[in-house]
Amino acid sequence: MKDIYKISTVVLFILWLLVMWKLPTVLSPKGVVLPTEEETPAPQNDQNDRGMEGPSYSDIIERLRSPFPASRYNGLVARNIFLKPEKPQAVFSPDSLTLVSVQPVRLPFMYNGFIQTPDGSIIGQITWSGKTYFAKKSGKFKDYKVIEIDKKKMTVEDKDGERLILNYKKPVAGTELIAKLYNSMDNNTYEIRKEEEINGYKVLDIKIDSVILYGQNKEWVINKER
Repeated sequence: MKDIYKISTVVLFILWLLVMWKLPTVLSPKGVVLPTEEETPAPQNDQNDRGMEGPSYSDIIERLRSPFPASRYNGLVARNIFLKPEKPQAVFSPDSLTLVSVQPVRLPFMYNGFIQTPDGSIIGQITWSGKTYFAKKSGKFKDYKVIEIDKKKMTVEDKDGERLILNYKKPVAGTELIAKLYNSMDNNTYEIRKEEEINGYKVLDIKIDSVILYGQNKEWVINKER
């Protein structure tokens, strides 16, 4: 019996040695060769690896953290994205002006009535902003002198020697012209007179069919469209 135990022990020991010898081969994945000390590749330069095999692991992580440069987000940081952006202010230019109309300035008085005296002469009644004036030939009201007068019209002369005709019960048109300009950039209409300014441009002259402006060392002629 003792011999049988000895033989069994020897056989079991041999089997244990075989199992320990074959165990690394059984546990390793198929097709994968475990390198030995002699076969272990030496570490290569990180720059060479990126040049030959693409970006390194650290580069990939950095790109994932910041895929775009910080300057891309400066505009969002500088303004409140929840506020409606303001419309940029349009720059005024005479090129955007259109001449709508040119009319004589309406004067604030009217030949509104008359009185005929027994000798046949006429005394005119002039209404001026709610006030009433009476004047006959060679007479005066305000700064105007009556040159001629009859039942249909009155001819007067101002202090500068310019004459006006006042038709009976009709509005009086002065010698000065007033122009209406439409600006397509801001959708506004402006009424201007000679020597006035519009957005920094001086009105040099107004004619019946054109307006002349001066600005930016240049004259701008705005003609009335036909």
